[in-house]
Amino acid sequence: MSSSIRAFFAIDIDDKELKRKIVEVQKELALPETRIKFVEPNNLHLTLKFLGDIDESIVPELQKAAEKITFEPFTLELQGVGCLPSFSYINAIYIGVIQGFEPLKTLATKLEQICAPFNVKKERRAFKAHLTIGRLKRTNNKALLVEKIRAMEHHVFGTTTITKFKLKKSVLTQQGPRYSTLFERTAESL
Repeated sequence: MSSSIRAFFAIDIDDKELKRKIVEVQKELALPETRIKFVEPNNLHLTLKFLGDIDESIVPELQKAAEKITFEPFTLELQGVGCLPSFSYINAIYIGVIQGFEPLKTLATKLEQICAPFNVKKERRAFKAHLTIGRLKRTNNKALLVEKIRAMEHHVFGTTTITKFKLKKSVLTQQGPRYSTLFERTAESL
């Protein structure tokens, strides 16, 4: 009997300098009377396709399907801090993608297609490339938080080269999610 796992396709942010700049911004957003659950530097990723709970036995077949996806290395540029769904109701705080959106969208579309035969829930929303850096739990001074986020809407984080995507397993714990890589697909060389 196989077990169920929580899984998603993603691109990890491995670049040390990008991580350092992201942690600096997280520190700036750590305001008094505000509780934000920040994404740990080693967990920073762009989600391409959230699968939810899947039967672990389908992972080898998903891997076979994912290995047929071809893509070339591409540059990802991160800039600007924003929030979802809106400034009036902040749930997540994210960093925007200003270069590399099209390759990310193409990968997300291909992953959506390969997941269809596995009865994975189809994404109804349009793909929005963003890097979640924190989830707002509560704040007693939303105006100050909004002011801080707006002040960083053009903050430049930098670029990195993307050469792979991964299927990741997520285990939810009291300390936050723990991710492990089930498999990765590397880009074709140029």
